[in-house]
Amino acid sequence: MSIFNALTTAVSGIDAQSTAFTNLSNNIANSQTVGYKADSTAFQDFVADSLNGNSSSADISDSVSALTIQHVDQQGTASASTDSLAMSISGNGLFDVSEETGATTAGTTQFQDEQYYTRNGEFYENKDGYLVNTAGYYLDGYMVNSQTGQVSNNLTQINIANVAFRPTETTTLTQSAVIGTLPSDSTSYTPQTYTTAPVTTYDANAQPHEVGVSWTQSSSNPLVWDVSAYDASGTGSIAANDYQVTFNSDGTLASVMNATTGATVGSTTTGATASIPISADYDGVTQTMQLDLGTIGGTSGTTMAAAGSNTVSTSQVTALTADTSTKTISMAANTLLGTTTGSDQSYVTAPTDVGTTPVSVKWTQTSASPATWTVSAVNPYDSSSTSSVSSDSYSVVFNTDGSVKSVTDLTNPSTTVSGLSSLTASVDNTTYTMDLSGASLSTTALSTDTTSLTSDSVSSGTYTGARSKVTGPSWPSSITATRSLSARLP
Repeated sequence: MSIFNALTTAVSGIDAQSTAFTNLSNNIANSQTVGYKADSTAFQDFVADSLNGNSSSADISDSVSALTIQHVDQQGTASASTDSLAMSISGNGLFDVSEETGATTAGTTQFQDEQYYTRNGEFYENKDGYLVNTAGYYLDGYMVNSQTGQVSNNLTQINIANVAFRPTETTTLTQSAVIGTLPSDSTSYTPQTYTTAPVTTYDANAQPHEVGVSWTQSSSNPLVWDVSAYDASGTGSIAANDYQVTFNSDGTLASVMNATTGATVGSTTTGATASIPISADYDGVTQTMQLDLGTIGGTSGTTMAAAGSNTVSTSQVTALTADTSTKTISMAANTLLGTTTGSDQSYVTAPTDVGTTPVSVKWTQTSASPATWTVSAVNPYDSSSTSSVSSDSYSVVFNTDGSVKSVTDLTNPSTTVSGLSSLTASVDNTTYTMDLSGASLSTTALSTDTTSLTSDSVSSGTYTGARSKVTGPSWPSSITATRSLSARLP
């Protein structure tokens, strides 16, 4: 038995050394392979006699074996890559990948159900838009709904073939306008008004919305203006807000105050940013934006002009006039809603307080030929069914010269409507007569100042490709867009 044991031990030693040389050869052969981690060899002795309970005998070495140790979970050395989709994992972690079956259905790649894991982060986009690494495995991830922004719970292969440009979320609106002139006599003047052209903003899901800003000069102090932002789409998404902006005698900004609480907003120090917070509710998600008016004491941004100056910005949206004693609401004469040849146009008047309730008239084009619009009274800060402002919905058809051809009550079709001068609306349960006869369409293109109010959203662009950026609690704390040596676990 001792001769046989000696021979077995010798053979096992040769076999163990063969395994060690095999590992060494593999390491040399794969030294430049992306994702490969050098294997190491551990030798193990098998001990006899003591396993048989013979503690009185000396332990005799019976044989030896070689164990190949893989280091797939270790950090590789990252190197720079010109591939914008290449990634390396810093610390622990593996990419979740899958393998295709080789079969296709109606041009769609089919995948195996089995999941694999790898640290080979040298991914590229294949001809079908999938992210594939150099070993031919497809990167898996959780897709985000482009409309709702919700992350899916299903792990699937990442495909970027249909990625399109998405406007960025709006965080700041900037107003640059001369809202009025300083009166030559501060004790006798007619209060001025100014309303910006609506600006398109975008929520977190890249959905567009319209926001306008309305200014009304105080009747007791020409340097004080009431200002509020409103939803220029008439959907009531902007929260009710009321601020007082005071100017210096030279027309520069002096201070901003919350008219409801009386608290000063920001600083009154010269050079400090003057801004107003705007809160919006888009599909149940609150979005906060800042309305940047310029700086305290600054000569740019929002200012007032010297008396008699002709540099005042032209108001882009008209406001209503209301008389609570006669219960009438009127639209300004010569209000141009849009053009006779346009399509998908809309117009919302600036908010006007009827008593203490803000009221706007919302116009929406429904047909281009003949030019047809619907109109109704709304509370620009509340579009719910319980709003204190309501009216029938009226359909207005315009002639080719922009004048009104006919008016129909869509809510009560049996009601005869002779024109736009005798429509009705309910405000705080009180019936008002609406005279909207000042509305018409232009036969030529409208000249609109879209520079007075701007958004920081990037609204247009061209998709050129994807770049790697992976975040989330299921990933390591640091993943960089570089190539690294890593290993794949079958």
